Amino acid sequence: MKIKTWLLNQVDLILFIMVIFFKLLIFNYSLNLVDNQARYLMIGCLGSALILASIFSFGSPISRVKGMIVGDFIISLILFIDVVYNRYFYDVTSVALIKQAKLAAEVKSSVTALLKPTDLIIFLDVIIFLFLYIKLKEYIKIKNFKLSFKAIQFISLALLGFLLSFNSVKALEKEQPGITKTMYDKKYVVKRIGNINFHIFDFYRYISSNVLKKDSLTQEEKQNIKSYLDEKNKVNSPKYYGDMKGKNLIVVQIEAFQGFLLNKKINGQEITPKLNKLAKDSLVFDNFFYQTAFGGTSDAEFIINNSLLPIKEGSVYYQYPGNEYDSLPKNMKGNGYYTAVLHANRPGFWNRSNMYKTLGFDKYESELNFQIDDIQGLGLSDKSFFKQAVEKMKDYPKPFYSFLITLSSHYPYKDSNDKLKNIINTGEFEGTIIGDYIKSAKYTDEAIGEFIELLKQEGLWENSVVVFYGDHYAIPYDQKSTMGKLLYNRDTISNLEWQEAQKVVSMIHFPNEKIKGNVKQVTGQYDIYPTIANLFGFNVPYALGRDVLNTERGFVVLRNGIWIEDDKMYLNWVDKVVDRKTGKELNKEDYTSEFEKAYNMLKTSDGIIENNLIEYFNKAEN
Repeated sequence: MKIKTWLLNQVDLILFIMVIFFKLLIFNYSLNLVDNQARYLMIGCLGSALILASIFSFGSPISRVKGMIVGDFIISLILFIDVVYNRYFYDVTSVALIKQAKLAAEVKSSVTALLKPTDLIIFLDVIIFLFLYIKLKEYIKIKNFKLSFKAIQFISLALLGFLLSFNSVKALEKEQPGITKTMYDKKYVVKRIGNINFHIFDFYRYISSNVLKKDSLTQEEKQNIKSYLDEKNKVNSPKYYGDMKGKNLIVVQIEAFQGFLLNKKINGQEITPKLNKLAKDSLVFDNFFYQTAFGGTSDAEFIINNSLLPIKEGSVYYQYPGNEYDSLPKNMKGNGYYTAVLHANRPGFWNRSNMYKTLGFDKYESELNFQIDDIQGLGLSDKSFFKQAVEKMKDYPKPFYSFLITLSSHYPYKDSNDKLKNIINTGEFEGTIIGDYIKSAKYTDEAIGEFIELLKQEGLWENSVVVFYGDHYAIPYDQKSTMGKLLYNRDTISNLEWQEAQKVVSMIHFPNEKIKGNVKQVTGQYDIYPTIANLFGFNVPYALGRDVLNTERGFVVLRNGIWIEDDKMYLNWVDKVVDRKTGKELNKEDYTSEFEKAYNMLKTSDGIIENNLIEYFNKAEN
């Protein structure tokens, strides 16, 4: 067969390969996922385009063209979802998140706020090709080759595509060993091998881990995890042990409350005057980083109550609600406490009804238990929520542990019934996401002030340890220039400055202000549980965090592989270890022990959750 004849009959296939190839590259450029190693990205994108094209080697000429239009639409839809998801979560989606897709209906205002008309450009070529097909389908004349030829074409395209994709994956593994197994940094994977290759790899890994269960641990691996935890959580006569026993414990998880809000003024006005005042009489964690991942608010709840890390994909609340956990509410109950969680949201959201039972809470006060008499943002206003919560807590059996979750400062920071219109003048930020967020935060701060006064009036304040902390970030990465203007009065913000801005508010108030001051060491959400356990007089053998009151140096690891110490941090998206004071890049090779520590923590947490090891260990001991 002449090459010219063959090429004329492969125009549709060649066009499909070119369109998908360039579309994948444009996607990476639009998300700034390109660096000086772009050749591996190009190889990976071309490989995935060839593999996709090979699928259409069979079939009649007309069905092949229709199939490629449908294929182009599916690829465009995947890219569209990733673009929108990245706009808020600064990440790409994964197959494990499909389980949580129904949650989008609960926060549809947040989802729709992320959409932009320009996003539809992703589908422009699909519309053009569909239009041309409808108009010209009767003129399409492609030779219908023999089955043997189609088979050879399929094998050739698929094999070449696989070799190219394999080459890009091999280069990635050489650069970041283990990343394709842990997927701790999905965007870095996309940067190296392309979006479609990532999703294929992600799907295979998910099926292997969750369906075929290939990643189950050996007896030796289980014992290694137990030995690691035993060594890490040795108890050596710690200070303050049991000092708060008998006191109530009230933990307040504040929605999207970032640390830069504290002591920040805008146009001469304090954003958080109530929390600023409280901080003077409390133990304040100045370098407290959130550690949540894909489970958002539910991840924060899980970390605080278990001192474990989120799972690689999805939410523990959805995927592992039947596990056994050595949780804070269980241990408080074991010490004679009544335990309750209060959150004025639908009881089934994040599978909370089931998970709270697993964690050991005696009662879940959901929106069914609250009078929804005042709306702010996504639901019951924080002011009404706190007022009703205090009414409930004052009648709880004493002592009690209550876990409260706020709602009003949830993205997209809506103003319900003009509550926020004149709450604070945000000046040049008026009408921006950051301006709206500041107003929402101001409202929540006022609500916290009222909450404290109500606790005092009911005699609960001075007989309770009260913890306040933010669950996760509020400002998405695409607002970094506005963030720079707010924090540094300039339109730029460095990688280090951005990560430093990912701290959230955290402070503990003690009866009679027995402990107060500022903790300068790096702390994370997984440190709260071990600290509370020490104060209330019990041990936590499966905690990944540490008792902050009895350690001198901090170490925080995030799900995506970032790790932070008191004087340095590893920024995974630029693959650099930097000095936290100067921003100077340090020699990455000098910090192998820190990388190993971070890896061990992630591996240990995953092993415990994915294999239900706490139940296994408890049975082995009994």
